[in-house]
Amino acid sequence: MNPDKPVKECVCRNCGNLFQGEVTFRPLGGRPREWWPTECPGCEAEDQKQRQEYLVQARREERVHWRQQSGIPEGLIDRTFENFETGWQDKALKTCRKYAEKLKLEEAKNYRSLILYSPSPGVGKTHLMIAIANCIIDRWEGEPGQIIKPIGFESGPGLVRRIRATYHLRHDDNKGETEMDIYNELRGVRLLMLDDAGKEKPSDFTRELYWYLVNERVSCGLPVVMTCRLPLEGKDSLTELMGVDTVDRLYGMTGGHIEVLEGPSYRKSKRVA
Repeated sequence: MNPDKPVKECVCRNCGNLFQGEVTFRPLGGRPREWWPTECPGCEAEDQKQRQEYLVQARREERVHWRQQSGIPEGLIDRTFENFETGWQDKALKTCRKYAEKLKLEEAKNYRSLILYSPSPGVGKTHLMIAIANCIIDRWEGEPGQIIKPIGFESGPGLVRRIRATYHLRHDDNKGETEMDIYNELRGVRLLMLDDAGKEKPSDFTRELYWYLVNERVSCGLPVVMTCRLPLEGKDSLTELMGVDTVDRLYGMTGGHIEVLEGPSYRKSKRVA
């Protein structure tokens, strides 16, 4: 309590006890008015304790909900940096951990994107991508209820099938999702994750799909994390799949850096799925 400020005998609205409360003056209608506390220090401390307990529980429930609705396959949801085997892709592990630790969900706007590329399968790209998601969710300490769906996970082929499925809806079907519903969902998540881009067949459809999606993410200033086995340019490349303009924008979103993972297949070496 500040000894230079006046005090007043106050009655706690919770317990009814008398206590000495510090008087402050705030303008109201152009004139100063007295204000004083309505809770004694003990009740105020108890309220703060209950508030913190509520936040811990509410954040825990929110994190569970976010994982369930993220689109990450149930069998892969437990992938973290801690259970990624060291000595295998240490450089990529360090890059992805640093990326995740710097990204705050409330400040995702204008955060850079990340592409994990490998010419061969089984080197840990998907594990690292999901570890990024789990790290970001676990580090979140914000206000519950403010972010509806922070992370959206889609595989390239799965996204193509999901959008094409909307073309078979009847015009009077109000229960199924539309193509625009999917785009609106993916354009607004704080972090969009595209896994295995390039396993779908290149076509005018894929080029239009990825152009719209990446362009919307650029317009919103929101990042993308993508894994692929296709180089940016040349034959059988991301450019064939997505188009020149889309790849150019996507590369710009990364700040000009592609994380390359090389080496033998971890799955074959360890005989795991």
